[in-house]
Amino acid sequence: MRARLRIAAAAVLAAIVAAVAWTGASSGSAAGPGPPNVLLILVDDQAMNSFTPQFMPNTYRWIVGPGTKFVDGLAAPPLCCPDRAGILTGQYPHNNGVFSNDPGYASLDGKHDTLPRWLDRAGYRTGFVGKWLNEATSAGPQPAPGWRYWFSYLGPVGYYRYFMSENGRREWFGSTRSSYSTDVFTRHAKRFIGSTGAKTPWFLWLAYNAPHDTQPALGSCGHTSAMPPTQGTFLRHGQVPLPIPPSYNERDVSDKPSFVATLPPIGATVRSHIQLRFDCAVATMWEVDRQIGKLMRWLKERGELNNTIILYMSDNGFYFGEHRIVRGKTPPYEPGLRVPYAIKVPDAYQGGSAPHVSSDVVTNEDVAPTILDYAGGVQPCQGPRLCRTLDGRSLRPLLGGPGSFPPNRAALAELNAPGAGNQYAAVRTRQYVYVEYVDGERELYDLRRDPFEKQNVANDPSYASIETQLAQKLGHLRRCAGTHGAHPCL
Repeated sequence: MRARLRIAAAAVLAAIVAAVAWTGASSGSAAGPGPPNVLLILVDDQAMNSFTPQFMPNTYRWIVGPGTKFVDGLAAPPLCCPDRAGILTGQYPHNNGVFSNDPGYASLDGKHDTLPRWLDRAGYRTGFVGKWLNEATSAGPQPAPGWRYWFSYLGPVGYYRYFMSENGRREWFGSTRSSYSTDVFTRHAKRFIGSTGAKTPWFLWLAYNAPHDTQPALGSCGHTSAMPPTQGTFLRHGQVPLPIPPSYNERDVSDKPSFVATLPPIGATVRSHIQLRFDCAVATMWEVDRQIGKLMRWLKERGELNNTIILYMSDNGFYFGEHRIVRGKTPPYEPGLRVPYAIKVPDAYQGGSAPHVSSDVVTNEDVAPTILDYAGGVQPCQGPRLCRTLDGRSLRPLLGGPGSFPPNRAALAELNAPGAGNQYAAVRTRQYVYVEYVDGERELYDLRRDPFEKQNVANDPSYASIETQLAQKLGHLRRCAGTHGAHPCL
């Protein structure tokens, strides 16, 4: 069921009360800190293998180290448009309508009923900078609903030579170093923040294109790999060994579904291409990390770092030869599902100490309820009596705040994209991942015993009861709505 709307007059009243309370707090009353600013940094196609202190020292220094890293942060599902739609709405695809990149944003139900609109109604100034739901022209030159500031691709999407829309005004960026998209987006992020009044809370979604691949070449990179700003950047920061997990070039894939079982072993030539693609991705993320460091120092100089909640994540993972999968992101194995996911909450908004690492299962659908919670209990309503039912949960209890979080949380990944192996529904818990494909094939992995998913135990008699339970859980999640009621998303 798509875009569930419900009567919520009381919820709207609560939002108004919260907004009034903020006004007093932001004007220097003794009610406590005012509403926090929120910065959501989203990167495109970053795998876990490049999310390390070695490759991203600034991000770890400013966000991950003083914040909380979620080691089971999931892209549910692992594909650009459905993941971003989940961030926008706090809902799974079966409730917001976006199951794939085609038609992508066009299939989103309730485009005027999303996170930026809810925050805008609550007194936030909202800004979007970067790549919007995969399709460069999906929202046209004008801002998508809810955004007060809009700087997004008009096409083609890339690192150099592209058009952007700044609040509907078309602007061309060419081949000069100053046109590199990562740097351009950081500059416009500062422009948005700097133009927001000191007493007005802001929400910025900063969506870098990196490390998405691109066709145009620059030195050694491009040609369906990521593109660092210069060849020198690649030579200085991209010469690193390819990580080789036990699942790389898996020797026996006969237990896998047909789209994997028929893949050939990876030879020397293909491996060299994977190595180059990894090197290009690392060098490209080096520039993202450098820009994040500049942005954090700038926020500190402005005195805004201590009242800004920062979220960092990727819209999906990526494959570098695991299970013989040479590239891509959609198969529901760990390299695609698990993503970089970290949140830093300033001390004034914690209420308690936050863990440096959390193993709780969290997803992109949790972003909206988490932000709304910290923003003062803002309700997901586009107007009186019209509200969404959120499938995600606030992560505040995992970040030093009050409340509780389900210890055995199960997450749903549902995908309907063109191509073999790309239509499935999966349930992921701390210990298991269970997958049902549209052609009837099934997979089950015990992640504690087999973290690299080398042995499919679907149909294994010793796992029969577990498989039955997970199949029932998956069936429930595929029709769930909200965290309460007849079919809660637990």
